[in-house]
Amino acid sequence: MITPVFIDASSAILLFKADLFIPCTQAYHLIMARKVFQEVRIKGYPGAQFFGTMKTQNKVQVQTPGKMTFPIPLKGMGEQQTLALYHQQTGTPSGAFVIMDDGKGAKCCRHQNIPYINALLVPKILWYSRRMDEKMYLEKQTALIELGRYSQTIIEKAKALSHEDLAYFIPNEKNHHPL
Repeated sequence: MITPVFIDASSAILLFKADLFIPCTQAYHLIMARKVFQEVRIKGYPGAQFFGTMKTQNKVQVQTPGKMTFPIPLKGMGEQQTLALYHQQTGTPSGAFVIMDDGKGAKCCRHQNIPYINALLVPKILWYSRRMDEKMYLEKQTALIELGRYSQTIIEKAKALSHEDLAYFIPNEKNHHPL
């Protein structure tokens, strides 16, 4: 079974801009909360038409979560709905995780022991899973560093993570919870 991955708007847009969204749909079952889908579909924004096509082609699934409260207040409804969907998936198989580029959302994931990565780690994971070569991984990582708002600390940590550190997130290598 393909791994369900819950993604927020900023991560989806970054992956789109770096030409990594389609490779993600080939590696994972991407799920967007209804609010996230609305955010990425704002007319005139990068990828608005693309994300509509992804939904039409069933490359991304859009779901509406129920209400949920969080121990760490989240301003963005997209992030709230993304984490609510993760929690509300009945029978969510082990291996499911979140791609979240929102700082408070990431903090909430850590607090709730939710496995998550940011978009910056996607190229490395695709390289580790042999879905792209090292040259392409390095090009895509550089593109995401230029596109995103990653601190130097986050960039250095992402570069330092090994295959073993990321094994949970690598398709077909779900052997342990990394957190």
